[in-house]
Amino acid sequence: MTTSSAKKKIAILDDYQGAALTVADWSPLKERAEIVVFGDHVDDEGNIVERLRDFDVVCAMRERTPFRRPLMEQLPKLRLIAS
Repeated sequence: MTTSSAKKKIAILDDYQGAALTVADWSPLKERAEIVVFGDHVDDEGNIVERLRDFDVVCAMRERTPFRRPLMEQLPKLRLIAS
């Protein structure tokens, strides 16, 4: 069971240029969240679910990953998608 004091997990998707952590100040989240950057793109829904199953937040750098209802239903921890 996740408590509000537990560190959140943030996934940054499709950051093939490695720019996400340099274009914003992420330091306020350091104590409260683990940030994982994915530089590659995954198309297969099963692989997306496997990759994101433990994340609370997804930041989509480029709208390449569609978040349709069937995908979201397989990600019960997901609370926020940001673009």
